[in-house]
Amino acid sequence: MRSSKGGLADLKRLHQAARQARAEAEQAARQAAAAPARAADDADAFRHATQAVTPLKHTGRRAPAPPAAAPASAAVAMRRAAAVGENPARADAGVSDGGDVAHLLSEGGTAFVRADAAPDTARNLRRGQWPAGAELDLHGLRVEQARHAVLSFLDECLEHGIRCVRIVHGKGYGSQGLEPVLKDKVRTWLVQKPDVMAFSQAPEREGGAGALLVLLRQTTARRP
Repeated sequence: MRSSKGGLADLKRLHQAARQARAEAEQAARQAAAAPARAADDADAFRHATQAVTPLKHTGRRAPAPPAAAPASAAVAMRRAAAVGENPARADAGVSDGGDVAHLLSEGGTAFVRADAAPDTARNLRRGQWPAGAELDLHGLRVEQARHAVLSFLDECLEHGIRCVRIVHGKGYGSQGLEPVLKDKVRTWLVQKPDVMAFSQAPEREGGAGALLVLLRQTTARRP
């Protein structure tokens, strides 16, 4: 038989548990009763904060559609390589490596503007009036490979309606005798390409003496 002392301890614990349960129930009831009041206070605060806001008027205008993305340089390069591999003569038709074009160049041989283009076209190219939509890097290519690459690349860009491109020919430091062979060849090829309206040596931030910015005739890009 349990002692009276043990029974009193059990009874005390029961009373404490009952008091705690009642306290928790009363707190929950108070919180439930206060919830509508808090919601009303929040609504009043929101109305007060927004009463000075003027709604925007609907103008009926639609956000302009984003411009069609120019093909990535890598994708252009792959298509250019495929075209050259299939029929390099097609891309190079009418363009030779020889011929003196120095008399057609301006600004110390760094620029060219075709007769039917505005005289300040080369200067506007350097100023960034036409951002470059694709780039071709000729490092590591021999003259014949570079010619195929340049002309096929230009044809591909014309098909996609890209007006301005950057061609990186290098400064010639890695060539035999440190002669900038491709630098002069690229200028010769571009002058012979009727779709090239102008070109200019790139500003330093875009390659300087090792690159050209080239402006092509405006065409309608082919539909996919």
